[in-house]
Amino acid sequence: MKRIVLFLVGILYLLPVCIAGTDEAVTMVSYEQRWIDTRGTLALKNNTEEEIRNLRFQITYLDMSGNPIDYKDFEKEISIAPGMTKKLDIPSYEYDRSYHYYKSENRPGGSPAFKIKFTLKDYNFKEDEVEEIDDYTSYYSNRRTETSDFGEGYYIIIAILALLLFIGISVGLYVLVAVMAKDRKRSVVVWLLLSLLATPLLMIIILLVVGKNENYINQNYDNE
Repeated sequence: MKRIVLFLVGILYLLPVCIAGTDEAVTMVSYEQRWIDTRGTLALKNNTEEEIRNLRFQITYLDMSGNPIDYKDFEKEISIAPGMTKKLDIPSYEYDRSYHYYKSENRPGGSPAFKIKFTLKDYNFKEDEVEEIDDYTSYYSNRRTETSDFGEGYYIIIAILALLLFIGISVGLYVLVAVMAKDRKRSVVVWLLLSLLATPLLMIIILLVVGKNENYINQNYDNE
């Protein structure tokens, strides 16, 4: 009698565990995300006797101590045969920061690791109700747009600064030609025109070579 009671108690103790283990229609078998992956790969098992086509589920991201640090909801069109396992891709977690799933490849030198928890929310709902939630597409398209906008603005600023610098240097060289021509008693207008035809740098070199005009006659006479 005592053995029978103990047997029944054992069954009652294990029954919730067995029920919990078979209650989920879809469970996660594995997950992969290396530090260089832009998408993670989730393997899901169909624990029912019918085909599962559409899924709503939540992924909870955990630190290595098991504490929740983030979560994301997904809706996916998928077909999993009864009792079979199928893989699907989801956006990688913290790709920009080289995060990796703790069972997947780490970055040389180390990068943050995480665990995940899969929670099934709904399945086999109407296909016209499926709205693919792909945070990778939305997030990285937004990032690309933001980066593109930032890059375009950045390049415009650089181009404007480069243009101003070029104009400043060019004007400075022409001014230098005029000053050198005046100091050497030579026609400022002529040398500026030559600078326009050639280059100010060439005229500066020539002015350095030819030196002062020894035949210069001062046109300003003092009145006696």
